[in-house]
Amino acid sequence: MLSTVAVATLFNVFFEYSMRGMNHLIAQPLLLPLLIYTYFTYYTLLEDLILRYRLKDYQAMVISFFLGTIYQCYVSGDAFIKPNFFGINLGRLLFVTLVWWGAIQTVMTMYLANRLAPRRWDRKPLSQQAWITVLLLNAFAVIVFQNSGIPKGTLLGKLTMIVILILTTRVFFSLLPPAEQRNRPPEFRPDVFIDVLSAFTVAVFILSSVALARDPVVLGSSRVNAPAVKAILLWTSIVAISMLVYRLVTRRPISV
Repeated sequence: MLSTVAVATLFNVFFEYSMRGMNHLIAQPLLLPLLIYTYFTYYTLLEDLILRYRLKDYQAMVISFFLGTIYQCYVSGDAFIKPNFFGINLGRLLFVTLVWWGAIQTVMTMYLANRLAPRRWDRKPLSQQAWITVLLLNAFAVIVFQNSGIPKGTLLGKLTMIVILILTTRVFFSLLPPAEQRNRPPEFRPDVFIDVLSAFTVAVFILSSVALARDPVVLGSSRVNAPAVKAILLWTSIVAISMLVYRLVTRRPISV
């Protein structure tokens, strides 16, 4: 489990610095360990849920939408940036939770993590005490970000967020596989198309973090490089659309 989570964490650190730039390691040296801590605890929880419920790609995406909404509101604060609808910036929320948290940071991340560090389906899920401990550790990271000057939401925005989370929870439990299916671990299927797409994505992240580390701007609550953001927005959109089309054409889940 630790190796799988470590690969997922590393991939997302590359993703973070693809827009922040390697120069950001010097500008904000404490951010790197905080990001590693946050992603490691997050992917520990996600990996355990996939193992526990034998989740497929679309079910894992629902979890990422739920948790991504919380992160968008309380880690980056981007979901509360105006203009908004009922206190929520729906454009930012939907793009980030579906394209970034869903396609890139869940489906591609967990595919790549299990491609490089295969999951052991016979491993026991985390105990209740361990789950709560990891959840509290991750919540601590959220609190740290909350005190870093991120945009704060209105009461209406927070209520809208709660409604979104309730609806997402109902969708998730409606999609859970029956209990008898959870006894049969899904087969991990290596996929050449996803392999190539993942390799190119890692290369784009690294190249962007080095070659496009200029023209720093503040976007929402994050310090990023303007040309890098444009490049990553374009590339991740292409990747997400490609994965969706591929998924619809092949009619088979992408292994997570």
